Parts: sequence; structure tokens; C-alpha cells
Amino acid sequence: MKLLFSVKQLGKKRPFIDAKSIEINENIQTLKDLLTQVVIEQVQEFNQKIIDNSKEKNLFQYFQEHELEHEATLGKVRFGAIYNDKQANQEKAVETVLLAFFDGLIAVFVDDNQIETLDTTLTLQENSRITFVRLTFLAGGLW
Repeated sequence: MKLLFSVKQLGKKRPFIDAKSIEINENIQTLKDLLTQVVIEQVQEFNQKIIDNSKEKNLFQYFQEHELEHEATLGKVRFGAIYNDKQANQEKAVETVLLAFFDGLIAVFVDDNQIETLDTTLTLQENSRITFVRLTFLAGGLW
């Protein structure tokens, strides 16, 4: 099943990730299953970029016209260089995202409905839109 997900951060105009397509298993039942599947997919993609980057050492990075236009729509042209060649740990990444949700550092919306617990049963359809919002807390107190 194909889903679209985006990652937003409060106070930012543009999403960090906007409408990225991801292929998931049909057996996703709860938010915990969904978060685990998305994180595993993203870690695999990240690790593959590191492997590909280590194989190809170019002195100059360049863009084709359509790549340049895509980067411009994101608001910043980046050359995609990865300076740290350490691969991400899949189990640790899943543990971190589940803890972040539990601690209230991220909010998850499925087709504009906020999901508030990890055990919530999800009804996903083809091209359902998943939105992750990174929340930040203000420091300080009342006096």
C-alpha cells in the first residue's frame, strides 16, 4: 500500500519533508506499527545513500535541470553531500521515535485526524496522508 507522509515543524513555513511517497505492508494495524514501518524504511534509505556515497567520490557535484528545479521548490539548493559515513541503527531509531511520541515530542495525524496513543487502530487506505509534526517546548517558567 502506498502512503504519503510529510514532516512539519511548528514555526516553520515549509515542511521538512513534503508529500513523500512510501510503500508499506498491508498488515499495519496500530500507530506503533506505522511508526516502526516508516522509521525502518527511512533508515534503510539513509543507509543506502551512505553506501552509494562511499562508492562514488566525485570532486564536483552537479545537478540536472529537473533536479535543480526540484531543489529550488524546496527553498534551498543542497548538493546532498553526506559527511558522516556512519550508518544509522534501525532498532535504536525505532526506539527513539516511539519514545519521542510517548514523551509528546511529535504529533501524528492520519488524514487530518490526530492519533493520540500508540495502540490506536488505524484505518489506512491507498494514498492516505500521514503528517508528523515535531513539537518544541518553550523553556522558562512563570514567576
